[in-house]
Amino acid sequence: MFGKARWYLGLVAAAIVFAATEGALLSMAASTLGRFGNAKESKIFDPDRVHKLTTSNTFSLLAAGDIAACRVNGGVDRLNRNIRYALGIERPALEPNQGMLVTTSILNKFSDLPVLALGDLAYKRGEPVSFSDCYDPYWGQAKQRTWPTPGNHEYQSIGAYGYFDYWADRAGPDRNGYYALQAGKWIILSLNSEVDASRGSQQARWIDDLLANNQDKCIGAFFHKPAFSAVERSASNNARLLFSKVADAGAIFVLNGHNHFFERTVPLNGDGHPSRGGTTVFVAGAGGKVTNQAIPGNNRTAEIVTKVAGILKLDFDENAVDWSYVGGMDADEVSRGHLTCS
Repeated sequence: MFGKARWYLGLVAAAIVFAATEGALLSMAASTLGRFGNAKESKIFDPDRVHKLTTSNTFSLLAAGDIAACRVNGGVDRLNRNIRYALGIERPALEPNQGMLVTTSILNKFSDLPVLALGDLAYKRGEPVSFSDCYDPYWGQAKQRTWPTPGNHEYQSIGAYGYFDYWADRAGPDRNGYYALQAGKWIILSLNSEVDASRGSQQARWIDDLLANNQDKCIGAFFHKPAFSAVERSASNNARLLFSKVADAGAIFVLNGHNHFFERTVPLNGDGHPSRGGTTVFVAGAGGKVTNQAIPGNNRTAEIVTKVAGILKLDFDENAVDWSYVGGMDADEVSRGHLTCS
């Protein structure tokens, strides 16, 4: 009798979990089976988790986050889509948000430039069906030139499985979500603000080793959550540890998403205080989701642009980077500036 009761309670618990995740566990299982069925050794990164971009000393990159949030009619619709994805059944096309249409048009305008995707790429939970049905038809056009970092919404699925299954080797040589890009004199770290960055962690040790072996390089970094911004409602300890580490090493800039506007800070030291010669933070989190009200700045703020979906464009030479925020369907240059690598 008690055995049957435990079995019944287990079945109820499983049903509750299934309903609470809106069927995402099914798409996780289907995606995982597909991954194991197509497993192959990474050939993109060298043993130090570094990918060397094929480029001269002058090159350009695009960057934005918080992108694909298509219209889904509630939890029942999401549950249905997850089940249909798991069973390989075709699903109706989704209605994209206006912001991602704007930024997709900007990607197409600069069709030869590599892209840094700054996390929260497929709302609501970053499950495989969201990448397949919402992100991929639009920003997926640039998949083979995109270098991603995961956001908190990706981790609303267990282990960010949808993100790692979608990006495979392009998310790093394993499923920890950090690596580096090297181009000319620059090395740009893709870090993971959603996992442990404390002293002694695997991620922190890798950063220390990489920076110690590249002291002659100009340094940049990108990860999802900003350590310092005009809106710091969810700034995480991991994000601040990552920022401190690269800023103390002399990083010229850090790129973040998470907040749905464009922001540039004054140069900051590793503790986040304004400091001449410090690290400039760019928040480029209006790649699809857009804040439509004014945001007041603070003592770190150099400028904030709201109400405009857009992409940060970075133009590098050996010792400097010109930046511009490009927004709107006409890809207007909303703001621009220059940073020097000393």
